[in-house]
Amino acid sequence: MAAKKVLRWALPLCAAAALALGVAVAPAGAAETKAGSPPPAVSMSYPSFGGRLYGVTAISPDDVWAVGLNDDGSLALHWNGSTWAPSLTPPIGYFTGVASTSASDVWAVGGTNWFSPVQPFAEHWNGTSWTRVSTPNPPGGGYFNAVAATSPSNAWAVGVTGGGGPGISGPSTPLIEHWNGKRWTKQSLAPVPTGSGQLTGVTAISADNAWAVGSTGATDQQTLIEHWNGFNWSQLPSPNLPGATGSYLRAVTAVARDHNSVWAVGSADVNGLSKALVLHWDGASWTIVPGNSPDGDVSLLGVVATWTSNIWAVGIIHPSTCGNGGPQCQTLIEHWNSKRWKVLPSPNPPSAYLNLLWAASATSRGDIWAVGTTDYGTTLIEHWNGSSWS
Repeated sequence: MAAKKVLRWALPLCAAAALALGVAVAPAGAAETKAGSPPPAVSMSYPSFGGRLYGVTAISPDDVWAVGLNDDGSLALHWNGSTWAPSLTPPIGYFTGVASTSASDVWAVGGTNWFSPVQPFAEHWNGTSWTRVSTPNPPGGGYFNAVAATSPSNAWAVGVTGGGGPGISGPSTPLIEHWNGKRWTKQSLAPVPTGSGQLTGVTAISADNAWAVGSTGATDQQTLIEHWNGFNWSQLPSPNLPGATGSYLRAVTAVARDHNSVWAVGSADVNGLSKALVLHWDGASWTIVPGNSPDGDVSLLGVVATWTSNIWAVGIIHPSTCGNGGPQCQTLIEHWNSKRWKVLPSPNPPSAYLNLLWAASATSRGDIWAVGTTDYGTTLIEHWNGSSWS
């Protein structure tokens, strides 16, 4: 899997195929930047490996997993409290999401090939080693974009059926599979979105409450939200940004102590640029919450809720222009304080054209990991220790 080929798909972040998952968390009261302008540079140092990271799950301050891919295939990194080190060798396929319920129950999901017909696959960490667990391969193939779990007997993986692979455009339909503690099974969707579509984010609250988000349509995409009520998945009405030619949801999260408060984030195409798209579920309906789009061109790729009035989103500034002679892409971190979204400073290492954050996870307000990539060739790992990012 040559890096040159990977970039063919990786650059167009506004495209519906862009994978999304993650969060960046900062403490309450952190300094914010003036609305409408990119965050200033933040001094830092950071560990890096070849490749890029799409997902991260923090179990404890000395037990963190980050997953993605490099030129050889799948990439899994582990933090033991002092260093990051590769795990799961030799590489197989690629990873796009990771979730955990404990130190001995971790799922990493993705697909078998980036540029040719692909099958979804899942790897499980039992505290000692990784093991591949069989997953149903839908007709026409498919791959996973994200995973969530609440217990060793309840996990959900979502993604795409058809389409060839992430590096190949083509008709696709949303894919959901469930782990019941013994096996993965493909789930039914009613109705199945017509045309084309995919699911890019999932959050599991309990055995009878889960949400999955994405988009529908091959062109003029519309938001897609599916809900699990313990018996079946059903599509709920979801708004699209007015005046946009396409609206996409990338990630979803629920407030732990208020299951009637769920947040989904993404982007919308408006006049050739990308605008932040934020939706909120209040227990009865989904509504648009005005997002913050510094320089008028951003994409939100991940979201997490640590409290009702403490929601965090991460992503990228200038997704429509970087790599095409326009401004360089920069990392983006935003915070919701129950009234509005604020843009906070976030680290940006030296790059040729791009830095972005795909995902993050936290064990506490003072122990947060965010992961992504620099120029799609080097992993980007950022850590918040309670007072600064590094």
